[in-house]
Amino acid sequence: MKPALTLLFFLCAFAMSGSIQEEKLKALIVTGGHSFDREAFSAMFDSFGNMEWTEISHPGALDYFGSKEIRTYDAVVFYDMPNPENMTQKQKDDIKRFFKQGAPAVFLHHALVSYPFWDEFPEIIGGRFYDKKNPLIANGDTIISGYRHDVAYTVKIVNPDHPVTRGVSDFEIEDEVYNNYYVKKDVEPLLTTDHPESDRIIGWINRYGKSRVVYLLNGHDNKAYSNENYRRLVRNAIQWVASK
Repeated sequence: MKPALTLLFFLCAFAMSGSIQEEKLKALIVTGGHSFDREAFSAMFDSFGNMEWTEISHPGALDYFGSKEIRTYDAVVFYDMPNPENMTQKQKDDIKRFFKQGAPAVFLHHALVSYPFWDEFPEIIGGRFYDKKNPLIANGDTIISGYRHDVAYTVKIVNPDHPVTRGVSDFEIEDEVYNNYYVKKDVEPLLTTDHPESDRIIGWINRYGKSRVVYLLNGHDNKAYSNENYRRLVRNAIQWVASK
């Protein structure tokens, strides 16, 4: 090979290598408010070879929504459970603006329990877990959501052709289940289950402003993190919201 062609070859290879690295998806993971197996959870995200991820935790995360830095990420994954009874109006406005303008967001598992005293949050995530401090009062009845650990059940795929569920068939998992929680009527269901200790819809897409939001109820511990079908759902969800 002639010297000029050799140089051109290596320059092109270098440029292609750089472009591949630049195409890695950047994800921000928001945590805090609930303990979890950090090593196993991190291993799940490390297994997503096309992704670089950064973690930010509460309480500092609340003030991050108003920053320019949060817009540098391709997707934001919420694995948090904040319960700030004294959120400032600015913090609420920053979060609403972030989603109204189009946030690429995936919420996992206990994130459904977040912000129990903020009425706008169910509109963002598409549902609500009613805790003891903020139950639902309906027709004189007090409704509190429930949960149970280590339940073996079947996850059913509603639409196998959707980008979030593509490549995933109905599968078995051992995980924590929730029940008696609220789901907005206009969400697009992704996952369901027939287990008697769980509500039926356990994964959905919600629209809020310009955002398309994915919520997946699975994901309590390593029994879920290490489940290949769950990993594929999480990876697909992140890639889908980031592709908007």
